[in-house]
Amino acid sequence: MPTFAAPMEGLGDARFRVALAANGAGGFDEACREFIRIPGALPNGADPTKLVKNLCANYDADELRFSATARVPLGAQIMGSEPWLLELAARHLATEKSAPRIDLNCGCPANVVTGKGAGSSLLRDPEYVYACVKAVADGARGSGAHVTMKLRSGYDDSSLLRENLLAAREAGARFVSLHARTRAQGYSGRANWEEIAFAKDVLDIPVLGNGDVTSPQRAAELLRVSDADGIMLGRGAVQDPLIFRRIAATVSRDAQGVVRVSDDVFEREFEVELVIDFLRTFAAEVFKTENKPNGKRGSGVQAQELETFKVGKIKSIVKYLFAGNPNLLPHMKSVMQLDPTKTSAEDVLRTVETLVRAEWQTPQNVLVDAFSKRNQYT
Repeated sequence: MPTFAAPMEGLGDARFRVALAANGAGGFDEACREFIRIPGALPNGADPTKLVKNLCANYDADELRFSATARVPLGAQIMGSEPWLLELAARHLATEKSAPRIDLNCGCPANVVTGKGAGSSLLRDPEYVYACVKAVADGARGSGAHVTMKLRSGYDDSSLLRENLLAAREAGARFVSLHARTRAQGYSGRANWEEIAFAKDVLDIPVLGNGDVTSPQRAAELLRVSDADGIMLGRGAVQDPLIFRRIAATVSRDAQGVVRVSDDVFEREFEVELVIDFLRTFAAEVFKTENKPNGKRGSGVQAQELETFKVGKIKSIVKYLFAGNPNLLPHMKSVMQLDPTKTSAEDVLRTVETLVRAEWQTPQNVLVDAFSKRNQYT
């Protein structure tokens, strides 16, 4: 039963992916880079080939290659609404960047995205879904790259789910991953896994289930409800960096499709060491940063600005990591209040490590919803 690390803008960047996959703690079969935003129209005077090349410059198919034999495939995800530019981007990613998979984002609910006709706004028109997926498929044709689509159940409701699923298949998608919430829900409420089961009934291509998987038990429940061909999860992996490994060790599905989950658990000391390895690897990636958050670098980069950025990145993980641990949750406020002008990023990391070593326990089924708290989907 394959598992996929979901693309997550901001939170699940390259630093997080490397930390999640390193040291054998990952346990997932494939990851996908956060979306590459393709404009809805060509800027005046812009060269389309050069534009696409620049937009895709940071995608590295070998990002998760740790040795000659240890490698996790990394797909590329693009988001946009102009088919010919999507086709151009897909062709560049497939032929010049060797992407093994190119995914079309039809799921992002953020107003800044949907207001420009991209992300989940495509779901309002199945013909538009077809045109955009076909453009990606045309761009990848002959390269060996698989074309896929990540979508939500719908925009304001799920009334067009069937039509959107069929449009994706007819346009050339090799599989779809369905986040079983609408755009209007954002990340709030519960994912409706019955809609993943509906997608399985509609399609004759694989369907990955996505939404609210926070433990092996929840993974098994999603599979039982939906009969999904695999699981894609994102926020749950920030909350519990070992979740993919737990799923691989405890969840199984036999030839008759019966899903079982064992009670086997990792020893606490083993978990603690893996979580601390994850934190240290993540921090090491963050500490390499020489750029301002906006990507500029040079003499204008101030040491304090970088230190604040590094502390902020560590806190972004802590917010999720501590939320699912009753023993760690009471310490979240003190960590979040650490002042980067008075406490270095290295000291923040040591503080977090000390707390994890003392208080860690297997995470519970609590999913942090920080994204929806700062966004409205109306």
